Amino acid sequence: MDVQLGNLIEKLRQEGVEEARRASEEMIAAARTEADGILAEARAEADRILAEARAEADRLQSNGELALRQAGRDAELLMKSEITALFDRVFQRTVAETLKPDVLTRMITELLAGWDEGGRAEIVLSADDLAALEKQLFAAVGEELQKTVTLTPSDEVAHGFRIGREGENAWYDFTDESIAEALRQFLQPRLKEILDGTDG
Repeated sequence: MDVQLGNLIEKLRQEGVEEARRASEEMIAAARTEADGILAEARAEADRILAEARAEADRLQSNGELALRQAGRDAELLMKSEITALFDRVFQRTVAETLKPDVLTRMITELLAGWDEGGRAEIVLSADDLAALEKQLFAAVGEELQKTVTLTPSDEVAHGFRIGREGENAWYDFTDESIAEALRQFLQPRLKEILDGTDG
């Protein structure tokens, strides 16, 4: 009976070990399946995060390139504007420097020699130019023309002059601003071609 009991105990022990091994293999298989599922989810999440990061990097690069292009255009426009403004200042300064009393005297004398507007001619110029020109101009135009000319100082004229019929508001404008504007209108298309790089 001891032998039977021993065999029974051995059989129970083997069955218990076998059952424990089967249970452990099932647990290991379940753990592996669960681990594979977790790993697959982790990979999918990593792929999603990576795709989002790439999309964000592409968006940032695209925005950065767009911002750089815009900044380049803004800088180019600012440069063109500054160069145009510089030319405007140079035109006006050069014209103003050219309109010296002897030049003004010659210009006015030529205009008065051909004056056929009828009535007295009024010449509007700066107080400084008036003081410098009066004797020189009246000496140049002669006594007869002096009777038909009025010289009027004005704060609105820095250099050069305006001439028109006295008492009327229509003028031929030979001020530095007007001459510089005429030069600007004449030269602006060429300057634009140069600045735009289309001058060949």
